[in-house]
Amino acid sequence: MYVGLDVGGTFLKGARIDGTGRVETRIHEPVAQDTAEKLLEQMTKAVERLGGGAPIRAVGVGLPGIVDHSTSRVRGVPNLPALSQLEGTPLGEELAKRTGRPAFIENDANAAGLAEAWLGAGRDAASLLLVTLGTGVGGAVIIRGRLWTGRSGYSGEIGHMQLDPGGVPCGCGSRGCLETIVGSRGWARRAEEKLRSRSSTLAGNPLEPAAIVEAARGGDAVALEVVEETARALGQALGGALNLLNVERVVVGGGVAAAGPFLLDRVVEQTRGRCWPKVFADCSFRLAELAGDAGVVGAARVAMVGLNGLGL
Repeated sequence: MYVGLDVGGTFLKGARIDGTGRVETRIHEPVAQDTAEKLLEQMTKAVERLGGGAPIRAVGVGLPGIVDHSTSRVRGVPNLPALSQLEGTPLGEELAKRTGRPAFIENDANAAGLAEAWLGAGRDAASLLLVTLGTGVGGAVIIRGRLWTGRSGYSGEIGHMQLDPGGVPCGCGSRGCLETIVGSRGWARRAEEKLRSRSSTLAGNPLEPAAIVEAARGGDAVALEVVEETARALGQALGGALNLLNVERVVVGGGVAAAGPFLLDRVVEQTRGRCWPKVFADCSFRLAELAGDAGVVGAARVAMVGLNGLGL
């Protein structure tokens, strides 16, 4: 048995998972927001509860930050109190001390990529690029079941590929990154800009991706324009990524991916003309399959991979 913990800015999710990927038991609770110590205590108690007396071999943790495997420390943690206080912390070592079990940490998108490569939409592909679409835009590169993390953990950060040098500032310090366009805030910002001069069924409603997609399906011109812009930006980024990586599979996940084929089909068409024809033909595009389980299953997979010395 393995324990996988998915630490987010709002919730802590966890599961006990066997070696085949079957989820035995789960937890889902508000994450400790105040201090790093409270968060560490919560994670330790979660491992104990999920263990339930079962022989837990190792613990894996996915979190929204960069994990530098050369130092085993967390970098680039979002500005959320408890998480940001873990900046520079050897979190795996600390959690291992508290739980008495080997513990391994990884970026949440990388963990989700491992999950999809193992049991999800990438399970029959030798190489894949996972793109997660939500508030932020994450990515993971998996080659023959193993993560490619780069020298210090920044590999796969497709959300910070610059598409518009004159675009809006991004949290990474650059401008016009993919995340500023296709992250959920980017959808809202672009819709707001259009609504200043045009009428739309979106007026007066929450400008969330799901609502925008629903309006676009109904033929709303403003909403459809936002979807098309999103697809074009993703196609531009994926075309460059495919020319660089020549992977066999692109898997699109995250909350925004709930738009399904309505968005994905447009992304595929926008990617087609932005990379070598052979590179495009080599690649298939799929929606992620594990949905809400990707984080915890991926975190458990991080534990399995780390414990067996396969490297991350």
